[in-house]
Amino acid sequence: MSQSANVHSVEAIHDFRIALTNFAEEARTALSSAEMEVRRTRDWLLRDQLTFWQAQIKKRNELLSMARTELHRRRLSQQGSDAISDTEQKEAVRIAQRRLEQAEQRLALIKRWVPVLEHAISEYHASSQPLGDRLTGSLINSLTLLDRLVGTLESYLATAPPPAPTYNPQTELNSAPSSAGSERGSVAQPEDAVEPNPRAEAESEPEVQPVQEKIVEN
Repeated sequence: MSQSANVHSVEAIHDFRIALTNFAEEARTALSSAEMEVRRTRDWLLRDQLTFWQAQIKKRNELLSMARTELHRRRLSQQGSDAISDTEQKEAVRIAQRRLEQAEQRLALIKRWVPVLEHAISEYHASSQPLGDRLTGSLINSLTLLDRLVGTLESYLATAPPPAPTYNPQTELNSAPSSAGSERGSVAQPEDAVEPNPRAEAESEPEVQPVQEKIVEN
C-alpha cells in the first residue's frame, strides 16, 4: 500500500534547523567560556596563590630570622648596662612573627581548597561532557538528517501530480456490448455480407435449352 507524506510546512523544518544551529553555537560558546574559567581558577589557586604564599612563607621566615638576630645583637651590645633599650627590635620580631603566621594560614587555606576545587571540576566535567559530545558528534548527524529530510520533502513537493482521467461518454458506449446481440446470442455479421438472391442467380445462368433443341433437330 502506498503511503502519502503529510507535509504541512517545510519552512518549519528550516526554522528548526536554524534554531538548533544557533543553540549549538551558543552552547559551544558557553562551554568554552566555562572551561576557560575553570582553567583560570585552577591556575590562580595552584600556580598564583599556592606558589605565592609558599614563597612568602620562605621570605617571612628569613625576615623573622633577621629580626631575631637584630634583637640578639642589640641585647649583646647593651650587656652590663642598667637599662637595655631593645623595644624597637622586639616590635620588629613581633611584626615578622605575625606576618609569618598570616602567610602560613593562607597557605593552609589554599591547600584545603585545592581538593574541593578539583572535586568540583570533576563533577562539572562529568555533567558537561555529554553535552559537548552531542554538540560535536550527534548534532552533526542530526543536521545532516534534517538536510536530507528537507531535500526529500522539497523533491516530493516539486513532483507534479498525475493528470486526472477525463470522462468520454462516446468511448464508454462503443466499448459496451450490444444488448440485442447479447439477447439473441448471435454473432454480428460484417457490413459487406449480402444474403443470397435465388432469382438473381437464375437470371445469371446461360440459356442452355435452345442449344439442346438445335442438336436434336440436326
